[in-house]
This record gives sequence, structure tokens and C-alpha cells, in this order.
Amino acid sequence: MNNTNINKESFSALDWIISDASRGFFFVLASHKMQERIAKTYTEDNIAKLNYSDIRQYNDIRLYDEQNTEHYRFRVLNTFADDNPEKKIFFILNFQIPFPVNEDIYALNFSRDWIADKNKVWIFFMTAELEERLFQLAPDFHSYCNMKVKFEDSGIEETKQELLNLSDHIVTIYQTDEINERLDRYKDMEEEYLSYFETAPDGTVRLIRKDSSNSHLLAITNTLENIAKLYDKKGDYENALKIFEKILLIREKILGVENPYTAASYNNIGFVYRNIGDYNKALEYYNKALEIQEKVFGLQHPDTATSYNNIGAVYDNIGDYNKALEYYNRALEVREKVLGVQHSYTANSYNNIGNSYNSLGDHDKAIEYHNKALKIREKLLGLQHPDTADSYNNIGAVYDNKGNYNKALEYYNKALEIQEKVLGLQHPYTAISYNNIGVVYYNTGDHNKALECYNKALEIYEKVLGKEHPDTKTVIKNIEILLSNDKQNNYITMPYEYNE
Repeated sequence: MNNTNINKESFSALDWIISDASRGFFFVLASHKMQERIAKTYTEDNIAKLNYSDIRQYNDIRLYDEQNTEHYRFRVLNTFADDNPEKKIFFILNFQIPFPVNEDIYALNFSRDWIADKNKVWIFFMTAELEERLFQLAPDFHSYCNMKVKFEDSGIEETKQELLNLSDHIVTIYQTDEINERLDRYKDMEEEYLSYFETAPDGTVRLIRKDSSNSHLLAITNTLENIAKLYDKKGDYENALKIFEKILLIREKILGVENPYTAASYNNIGFVYRNIGDYNKALEYYNKALEIQEKVFGLQHPDTATSYNNIGAVYDNIGDYNKALEYYNRALEVREKVLGVQHSYTANSYNNIGNSYNSLGDHDKAIEYHNKALKIREKLLGLQHPDTADSYNNIGAVYDNKGNYNKALEYYNKALEIQEKVLGLQHPYTAISYNNIGVVYYNTGDHNKALECYNKALEIYEKVLGKEHPDTKTVIKNIEILLSNDKQNNYITMPYEYNE
């Protein structure tokens, strides 16, 4: 079904609401530009339109908090309804803008009945991202939705669930061509939102407000964050870092330094620096995030645990495995207590602890923790998931270290099969499996097969990550070792952690 047919059906549904509905809540899901295009087609006298992207329209009715953000309040819709008593239908456009933080969404649960008591037809225009957040965070408000209508916009990412949160609770994308397709559809949004910044000759980046409200600017960061995460997923760390830094600039300016969203920005920047291999910078930003999270959330909070984990991953990368274990165990303690054992983040902790034990030479402990992670991942995520492949890979690395090469190949090939299917042939994690299978073949004396696998890994790494990336250098070193018949060899483990 093409976009035209989908939109034709969507307009039919919206026409029905406008002509026949007597009252109720209705959601229209579309990009912010598409919302305004839809609204312009309806000029009936019984329709009143409130557009959150036009702050001039409702300056007189919105409550201001200049020190923080202009939050959503029931008063806005209440006053708007009272000012238009003769109108039956209210178009509330760009409803995603006044919800920069979760607390604002929670408040909708309490104003739901008041809005409904106005006995009007409320048509809330929003992005798919906000609708998902309403479902998760404002279930009472969301439950009043009588009908949900989706509109396609082939040029903008904020439609067809394209802006759904890229967390482990929602199905995400993995293959590079799919990521590129999303980024292409994001281009309009990316160019528009990056125009809110200018770079001085000395490299300093400055925010240009363009008369935008704080809430609008914070809403922009949500979209930019998804764009940056897509760049990070495809290995374009330069663009990911540039955008994450701009997001941090807005959040520090509007929310202040000691804010969870600012901490999340520090974590995201640290994550990119770790991917690049700049471990000092990664530690700097991870520790900034941790300092905020311990102060704001306390020691027993999932976000604090994420920072513990991320710091542990850096120490793992630089070879300080005891220090890594210290932080990984801090994260695990919080996750088991707060999230429970059957949770993907708890599985991540088991996985990472297993990697450290393997590096320390305690193979039995390593297998114990990796099997714990694998059991959870197979149950929660299924057999065809990158994290499950992650566990297979890392178990293979333990067997490789123990000299059980048949078992190592068995698990490495399980990982590769999933990665080629789910991630594609041109993905860094697929390259990890090629490299590691090459290590086993080298150790068993089959140097021709080893070189074939190394070259496959190298081709991917150079194309996706570049020649200076640490993993690229690892493969190059393996090829040099093979050609010189040295006995040392390097496999690559995957202390993977989600961006939060």
C-alpha cells in the first residue's frame, strides 16, 4: 500500500470524526510539518486550532517558568476551550512540543477528566514518538483515545513509527541500509534543527533560539537524539558526536547541569568516545553523568547503574579488568535489586562480568556469567537477536581461550549466522565474528581460512569504522601475526551496552 492510499484512508477516518463524532479524544499521528498541512485542509466554522509550535498564539494562556521550561498545564486547554465556546471541534497541533520531560506527561493523567468534561471533540495531533510515550507514561489519558489515525509523510522521519524510542523495549533497526534509509528521511528534520546552531571561527558552537520556547528547543533535542543514535549505530561517530554535543548545549542551557537529561547527554557522548577508542574522554563524560545521577537519583537507580556499567566497560577496554569488575558488579547489584534478574540490562551486566573473568583467565566463572546472560536473552529477546549473538560470541571466546576450538567455532558460527541475518554483511558486529572465527582457524593451523576470515572482517571495519578504529587495528595486527607466524592472536569480545 503506497502513501497516497494510506493517507486517503486516514483522511476518510478524520472526515468521519469531524462530521459524526459528538465528543471524545482522538489522536492524529504525523510529522510536525504534515500536521500543519492536514490542518490547513479543514476550514469548517466549528473547528478551533491551537498550535503549540506558534508560541505567539497562546502567550496569554500558557503558564511560564522562565527559569526552567514552559510546561504543559490543563489551564492552556481549559482557557482555549472557554475562549471558543461556540466551537465543537478542537485541533491541538504539535502536541509533542509541551512535553520535554516525563513529569509533564504524567500530569495528563490528572487532567484527563477535566478535559473530557468540556464535552468537545479533542483531536490531538502528535508524532508517533509522543503517542508511544503517552501509552507508557500516561495510560489513563491514553485510554480515553477513541480512535488513532496515522498519516504518512515520505519525506520526514517522524511518521510510521520512525521516531519510536530506540530502546530495548521497542523493536529497533540494525542493518546499515535500513539506518541509511531512515537518515535519508530524517534529512529535512536534521537540516532544520541543526540550523538552530552556528559555529564560530574558533570552533565554538552557539545556540540560535529563533524566538523558540524552551519547550520547543527541548522537543528538538528528542528528535536530534534519535538522529545521533542512528549515526552511532552505523558507525558514523563523527556526526553522532557533533549532534550529541549540540543536544548537550541545549540541555545544559535550559535544564542546567544537575538534571537527568543532561546526564543522559554526558553518557551518550561518553558512549561515542568509547566507540572511537578515546577512553580518557569516555571516562571524563561517564564520570560527569555518574556524578549527576548519584546526586539526583541516588545509588540504587537504573540510570546510576548504567553509568557504573559504562565506566566498567572503559576499564575493560584499557585492560584494567579488576577495576572493570568493580564497576560491573556495582551495576549488577543495582539491576538485580531494582530491575530483577529477568531483565535485559541485568543480562548485560552478566555478559560484561563474564568478559572480564575471561580476560583474567577465570574461564569457569566466565562461562557461568555468560550462560546466565544467554539464558535471559534467549527467553526475553529470542534466538534471532543481536544480544543473543553477543552471548554466543563471548562464550566462543572463552572456549577459544581454553583451547576447545571445536566448541569455540560452534558458538562463533551461531553468532555469525544471527548477525548476517539480522545486522547484515556490512556491520561491525558481523566483522567481530569473522575476526574471531579467523582466530580459531589460526590456532588450529588452517591459515588460509584464517586469512579469508580476517580479510572479510577488515573489509567491513575499514568501510564502516575507518582505518584508525581500535577493532580495525586489531584485525590488521592479526593479519600481520599470521603472515609472520607469530603465536600471539587477538579475538574481540562484546561488552555491549545500550545507550540510555
